Amino acid sequence: MTQQERWGHWQPGFGSGELVRLVRAWYRRAECSACHSAAGRACRSPSGYSTEHHRVRRDAAGQPPYEEWRKRGLIPEIKHIPVPAVLEASRAARDEFGVDESVGDAVAVVRRILADLLGIALGDDTTLDRLDDATRALVLARGPEGSADVITVLASQVVTLTRRLAGPGGDPAALLTTLIHSQVDHARRQRHAQQRVRARET
Repeated sequence: MTQQERWGHWQPGFGSGELVRLVRAWYRRAECSACHSAAGRACRSPSGYSTEHHRVRRDAAGQPPYEEWRKRGLIPEIKHIPVPAVLEASRAARDEFGVDESVGDAVAVVRRILADLLGIALGDDTTLDRLDDATRALVLARGPEGSADVITVLASQVVTLTRRLAGPGGDPAALLTTLIHSQVDHARRQRHAQQRVRARET
C-alpha cells in the first residue's frame, strides 16, 4: 500500500466513491471488539453515533488489498498526489530515532515550529498560516485516532519538559500555569501594540 493510499483514506477528495465503499466493506468484515458492532455494521461512538472504524477492527481486518482491486479494475489508478512535507519529515524522524508513527509526527511538528520561531514571535500571519496548513495536512493524513495519538505524545513531551524545568521538588503544574499565563499576556500585549499601530496609521 502506498503512502497516498494510507492517508488518502481519510480525505474523500483523494479517492473515488467506489474506493471508499470497498474500504468500508473490507473493515466491516470483522466484528469490532471496541464498540461491539457486528460484522457489516458501522462502528459506534460511546454516545451511539456512527464513527470511523476503530483501530482494533482495522487491525483485525488487515490492510485492504488495493493492488488486487486495481488489477480487477474495481478502482482507478491513483493519480500522483504530492506528499505533504510534514509527512516526509515525520518519516525521516521515525528513521532517525527508530520510533513509531505518532512520535515521528510529534517530532516533525515540533521541529517545524522551532524552525519558524522568529515568525511566531513576531506574530507573522504567513508563518502561522504555514504552520496551520502543515498541521491540517497531518490531521487529514492520520485521521481521528492517529491525531489523538499525536496529541497524547506532544502532551507527554510537554509534561516531561515541565518536570525537568521545575527541578527536584518543584511543581510542574504550577510551572505550566505560569508559562501559559506568560504566553497569553505576551500575545495580548503584542495584539494591543498592533492595534495602536493600526490606529495611528488611520
